[in-house]
Amino acid sequence: MALLHNSYHDRHLGFFVTAPYFTDRPNNASISEEIIQDETSVANMTFNDVTWVASHNAHANNFAAGGDIVKQMAANQEFSIYKQLKEVGVRGLLLDIKYSNNRIMLVHGLVEYGRLDEIINEEIIPFLEEDSDAIITIDLEILGNRELIMKELRVILYQTTGFSRRMFRLADDRWKNHIEWPTIQELRDTDQRVIVLSDSTIVQSEELGIMLRDRIVLENHWLKGLDKCSPRNENVEDYDTPWKPRHIGGKTWSRLFTLNHFCCVTGIQSFERVKPENIGGGDNGWGILYPRIEMCMVENGHSLKPNFIAVDWSHIGDVHEVADYLNFGGRLGMGQPCNDGLDCATGACSKRKRCHCQMCEYGCSGCATKETCIAIEDGVHGCAWNVSGVIHVDLSNSAESIQYQSFVYFGIILMFLRLPRLS
Repeated sequence: MALLHNSYHDRHLGFFVTAPYFTDRPNNASISEEIIQDETSVANMTFNDVTWVASHNAHANNFAAGGDIVKQMAANQEFSIYKQLKEVGVRGLLLDIKYSNNRIMLVHGLVEYGRLDEIINEEIIPFLEEDSDAIITIDLEILGNRELIMKELRVILYQTTGFSRRMFRLADDRWKNHIEWPTIQELRDTDQRVIVLSDSTIVQSEELGIMLRDRIVLENHWLKGLDKCSPRNENVEDYDTPWKPRHIGGKTWSRLFTLNHFCCVTGIQSFERVKPENIGGGDNGWGILYPRIEMCMVENGHSLKPNFIAVDWSHIGDVHEVADYLNFGGRLGMGQPCNDGLDCATGACSKRKRCHCQMCEYGCSGCATKETCIAIEDGVHGCAWNVSGVIHVDLSNSAESIQYQSFVYFGIILMFLRLPRLS
């Protein structure tokens, strides 16, 4: 799903900064037109065909941290879960939970960020009621006593019917004759709009709708670095562990693929790496993220595109635009800083050290299907198309366009300054 605000400046909001046009608490504000358009466009796609942006440690955010400096330092996200869902366009929540003081707590390492039941009641349910088209996936990492967690989860789900009644049930008779995942519209029509996964064989329940992640999902291991794509397993030194089978256990349905695309031990480290002024647009930029997606689609052995792109600082970078591209096609992103073509989704870096389209006749990397990539000036490329014998050139997705537009605007200002004043 796309961001409400797509420009570079709107997305690059900064650490410990809350933008004035956002609110972290449910307020019944309308969903952005852009998110509505994306949700409408995927209606007829099966769930496994859609790519969603997922928030790594969604609960470990600066809103939940408040003024606690330790929690701020351990945070991986800027905004509340509610805002991530409603304003940023996140549709996957990766949550770490443990049992503590008779409650299920949301944690990042030793740092606690609040109670699971409160987040469900105060942030997730209000969002689901405000956006009746939204499909969300919650991936639970279980820490500590799993039996106590399962017992408390049953209590929470019994008390939060606005959440539990919307949980997807794999064993539901309505899906018995499906040879593949339901369509997005089918999930909406049945109001089974919350997919819940767990990494524990103890914390799962066909009755409740908690599915074992290992049966449903294949994923890469985040610890092995952003330049690799190895299957997730218990032994991070084992590079020979095979990827999971193509289909989920006992069904013909395709496995879902989670791309864990985040680095580092702390959010402070990953924040420095996602800055769009970094080479390739940073870890969440086109030049780093998209080539890794291509690599992982080969490495997973099934050519599966990611259904969930899990990132830190989900409001920064190009991850939402990349997800839109995987869902709907269009153009690859350009304009990111680069040293050579390896830093670009298009595989081409201009003399100005910005990613641009790759020259060819048709189907050029960075341009739409019927466009060609041509040299605009020495060392700078742009997408062009022919209409009634007239060649049109578009640089709207590149840094050169920004520079050109700035030059034009500056010229207009000068022109007005030179006009004689009327008295």
